[in-house]
Amino acid sequence: MTDEERVYNSPDFTVAAPAPTNPGEAMPAKVGAPAPEFEVTTLEGKAFRLSDFDAKGISFFLLYTRESHPAENYGAHKDFDQKIAYARDLQRLEDVKFPVIVDPLDGRIHRTYGVWPNALFVIHKDGRLIFRSNMASDRELRQFLEDLLAAEKAAAEGQVTHLQYSERVLPHVADQATHRRVYERAGAKAFEDYWSKRPQHRNRWP
Repeated sequence: MTDEERVYNSPDFTVAAPAPTNPGEAMPAKVGAPAPEFEVTTLEGKAFRLSDFDAKGISFFLLYTRESHPAENYGAHKDFDQKIAYARDLQRLEDVKFPVIVDPLDGRIHRTYGVWPNALFVIHKDGRLIFRSNMASDRELRQFLEDLLAAEKAAAEGQVTHLQYSERVLPHVADQATHRRVYERAGAKAFEDYWSKRPQHRNRWP
């Protein structure tokens, strides 16, 4: 492994999130700008480039990045074959229905878009990044996509549309059940690592 790969794949849970006052600063991919190009590997071992993707409607992908809570059962990645194997386990254990693509070992895509553990991005068919959130929310995404489709339908009908840009910051209710399931799957170390950084939550959360 290179030094960059070793640093990115930390064997311990790290509190690397930015100050909560402006989390957007930790997401270098900007809304309204062209989405950063990337090349990844699919679980079938094929190369996948953003610029080669020909969108036919709405497509969903899960980008597997790194183990944010590495422990005894699922530790920090040591090589790319291990990372592919972990990604396959994720797809199977969480019953992921859409394609899983795998970030290179150095996490270059994760770092380019923003190193939050479950961020969400929407790339328009024209190549622009048009939505980003540091915490994925199916409700928020559904509403955005419905609004997007409604706006495109209105434009196709000849109605006048204006470009809207907005940002917001609000509390996000954590999914305790999912966190506990992921920690238990990773191993006891995942709990201890988290509690060492958040001692006020010991034996209370997740």
